[in-house]
Amino acid sequence: MKFPSKETVQRLREQYPKGTRIEIVSMDDPYVIMPPGLRGSVDFVDDTGSLLTTWDNGSHLAVIYGVDQVKIVTDEKEHGQPAPAATVKRPAPSKPPKSPNRGR
Repeated sequence: MKFPSKETVQRLREQYPKGTRIEIVSMDDPYVIMPPGLRGSVDFVDDTGSLLTTWDNGSHLAVIYGVDQVKIVTDEKEHGQPAPAATVKRPAPSKPPKSPNRGR
């Protein structure tokens, strides 16, 4: 992989300042499934041009320059609040059955 120039990294930092909302178009990672349409907020751009991002699903996977594709979300700025994110509810933990009194 060829690293971007200092000028390209600087341009990316200007284009994606902290807090910029982005949406995944495609991610090439065989180990983690990040679905297209997932949104997140950019934390910072590192020296390799990767966008270190906090995703709405709780992940902190970086967007790799030249490999992954994202787009800036503009509709959240226009409406003044983020679009609702899908939530996954965990089932309530079940209580273990009461054990019989063992001679106490």
